[in-house]
Amino acid sequence: MSGILSPFDLSGRIAVGNGGIGRSKALGLARAGAAVAASLYLCPLVFAAPTGVDPAAAEAAVRSADADWAAAANTAGVEAWMAFYTADAIVRLPNDRLVSGDEQIRDAVTHLLTLPRLSLAWHPIKVEVTRSGDAAYLTGAYELRFGDSRGMPLSDRGRLLEFWRKQTDGTWKCVVETWNSDDSPGPVPAAPIAHPEPQPPPALRGSESHAASSVTSAAPGLAAPYGDMPVHYEEAIRKYFQEHMTDPDSIQYQEITKPERGYTTGVSGTVLMHETRDYGWKVKATINAKNSHGRYVGLKSYTFLFHGENIVHTLAPL
Repeated sequence: MSGILSPFDLSGRIAVGNGGIGRSKALGLARAGAAVAASLYLCPLVFAAPTGVDPAAAEAAVRSADADWAAAANTAGVEAWMAFYTADAIVRLPNDRLVSGDEQIRDAVTHLLTLPRLSLAWHPIKVEVTRSGDAAYLTGAYELRFGDSRGMPLSDRGRLLEFWRKQTDGTWKCVVETWNSDDSPGPVPAAPIAHPEPQPPPALRGSESHAASSVTSAAPGLAAPYGDMPVHYEEAIRKYFQEHMTDPDSIQYQEITKPERGYTTGVSGTVLMHETRDYGWKVKATINAKNSHGRYVGLKSYTFLFHGENIVHTLAPL
């Protein structure tokens, strides 16, 4: 285990806020959630249950608490969400910065839950419990959907990593939580979220097409109702930005790509198991523009799906 940062100390307790690793290391742990999860797989002895510990019951309790959290995400408010965190929690919500402390976490949760027409769902993929039975980690998948001020649908998909600690009253609360958008390495992405291209039918397995965003490129030769290719797509995109940007006169266009066949993927159900696709023509526009403070925010990419000359889906940075 030399050189590998584990989120658990040898006693099996999460080492955040109770000694063990320092806070700076804890912050680094949250930023590198995937690497941490990998380290857990390399430490099987830490998760071997001693006599008297029921890991199955602890796992069931964590799954139940996480399910209650997911169920409350679309129906309850900020206070209900905050109740799932410990007082020393470290949190990174989708496309947001890493925060700690009640005030900063509350602000981040409020921002997320007040997105227009919010629909949020996630489900666990794996839960592991420490040998002491009082700490666990959970990995899962999430999908976030919301609308902009003009009703255009936006979406984000990715993975989440949660570390849970059993409380003195027997309940479980989350001490570290990170949400990582697919193909989004930084805390504030400069481009739309991407996800892998689904495997085409066997006859097309030679294709090396990959997704550029959640508006996915289609595999060559795949029959689908894409409709007519847009001709005036640049005008439509420029009009979109004129209507939606804070300072449309400041927009600097770096690139507007040519249309290519593509589709959006949607997942319905609380366990994200039913996928649907909306086919059309994908165009990506990369721009820089000023924010409400009069400062340029840097290059950001927006992906549009067209049906003929109409924009039907927009994928934009949060």
